[in-house]
Amino acid sequence: MVREKLIMFEVISISEARVTRYVHLRNCETGAIEHCFDDSFFCDEGQKDFWFMKVGERYECKIMLFGGPLEPDEEITEKCMICRQIGPMEKLGLYNIIPVESGGNIYYITDDDANEIGNIDEFIYVATRKDLVQVDDVIAPDYLR
Repeated sequence: MVREKLIMFEVISISEARVTRYVHLRNCETGAIEHCFDDSFFCDEGQKDFWFMKVGERYECKIMLFGGPLEPDEEITEKCMICRQIGPMEKLGLYNIIPVESGGNIYYITDDDANEIGNIDEFIYVATRKDLVQVDDVIAPDYLR
């Protein structure tokens, strides 16, 4: 099985809240800083999570955008991203995801979002948060059940 190339990120900092961790990453190719949620703590006992990540280390990561595409008549806000689909559907655990590009950075959206967008080359996406969903070969437990 051929594993697709993931984007390399360096961990800048990790902040822990009561339930969620916030992982701050720097894209090693574009220099973009990403502030990601890490909810992998909520996994069944014995499953892997992302707690192995260390500040200053580099990892291959996938970042999922959460939010949704903007309807044509909706007002554009400053949190919107201009995205374009850049590849075919991929599998992440048990789920289908679609790679998109925004500002030279690669993210992923759900296949439901992609179906809502249709065959539009470029679209506006309101990203309310970014989640860390894969680090190296470890997939977030939510995508495995």
